[in-house]
Amino acid sequence: MVSCRAVRATCRRCLRPETFCVCGGLGPIPSRIRVVLLQHPREARLAICSARLTRVALENAELHRGFAFEDDPRVREVVAAGGTALLFPGGVDVEAAASTPPRTLVVIDGTWLQAEKMLAANPAIAALPRIALFPARPSGYGELRREPAEGHLSTIEAVALALGALERDPARFEPMAEAFRRMVSLQLECAKGERRSPRHRPARAAAG
Repeated sequence: MVSCRAVRATCRRCLRPETFCVCGGLGPIPSRIRVVLLQHPREARLAICSARLTRVALENAELHRGFAFEDDPRVREVVAAGGTALLFPGGVDVEAAASTPPRTLVVIDGTWLQAEKMLAANPAIAALPRIALFPARPSGYGELRREPAEGHLSTIEAVALALGALERDPARFEPMAEAFRRMVSLQLECAKGERRSPRHRPARAAAG
């Protein structure tokens, strides 16, 4: 049983308590497509922050935290560059997009409501070509939290599924989903052992 009240030495890589670290042996996984994660500020406070684990897992990724990115020089550069797409519902199916994959994939990390507000505040990002996911299996969140609808995934699961399809190599990115499932399992063990639930909000990833 994992003790939630133990002394919390922190993993310097994933910034999680060492007893909850799942990044050992995870990546960095190479990818041709660069992943740019835009994280709503509130997401970083949650017990399970899969955007940080995504950044740790991928060699070719970057993480930016904020709400409005219109004046952020790096994000503006990414959005203006050719071959950038947004992983979000309402776009081309990821399998179809694999024939002409993007060079950069922008991913919003937040609840669905947060993601919609972020897109409203960032019209240049909202205007990017969209790639959509239609996952065949449910999210690894399991009993930890209830998704608002079928097909909703955590950020790390969505990115792993998207890169696996776009680069036609799902097995290379499967360790990301496996690490997330281990993280959920540890959090559940902690929650049950202490008779309390971890702090989570619905609709973790706005990616599929």
